[in-house]
Amino acid sequence: MKFSELIGQEQPKAAFRQMMESDRLPHALLLLTAPGSGGLPLAWALAQYLLCAQPVHGDSCGHCSHCHKAAKLIHPDLHFSYPTVGTKVTADSFLAQWRSALLDNPYLEINDWLQQIGAENKQGNINKDECQRILRVLSLKSFESPRKIMIIWLAEYLGNEGNRLLKLIEEPPAGTTFILITENQDRILNTILSRCQLVRVHPLSDEEVAAGVERS
Repeated sequence: MKFSELIGQEQPKAAFRQMMESDRLPHALLLLTAPGSGGLPLAWALAQYLLCAQPVHGDSCGHCSHCHKAAKLIHPDLHFSYPTVGTKVTADSFLAQWRSALLDNPYLEINDWLQQIGAENKQGNINKDECQRILRVLSLKSFESPRKIMIIWLAEYLGNEGNRLLKLIEEPPAGTTFILITENQDRILNTILSRCQLVRVHPLSDEEVAAGVERS
């Protein structure tokens, strides 16, 4: 996913480029978005930009091995966390479904995702075991890139379990970037909010949506 493939969101894209060019990218970003606004594909595009071996004109090149793997969601240094159902499961339990759902629809919404995993009548959450997985994954060295990126989609589903991640978000290993996405800032722990730089992802205009449909 490249910035150029996104619908709209010129303001946050410009902000990310400026952060990178000035070498001031925070180690933790929180994207405040709304359903259908594109917070998830924006995070994905930023991750690919950060992993890219040869960024061009403020965007990932789309041609290097890092870009190819990030675009297919198989880059070993690009990690995702997302709501699941059950108490002893982690994001890894649904990795195949996640890749399929996101590749099919980058503007995925929570109801679509829960339906994808056969849990449309259940309450999703990001549980204790998933938080422990995040801690474990990010304690390892990166595989192919100097960077490791953890995208937490719908971080409001962490609830109080988010306390387990506070120290890691505040002082992550070198080269680690957190990109949290939320549709409900009020449900994010204040202790997490204070450790992240907030980026607002505004709803798409009718013109932007129409242009995106025409382009696709």
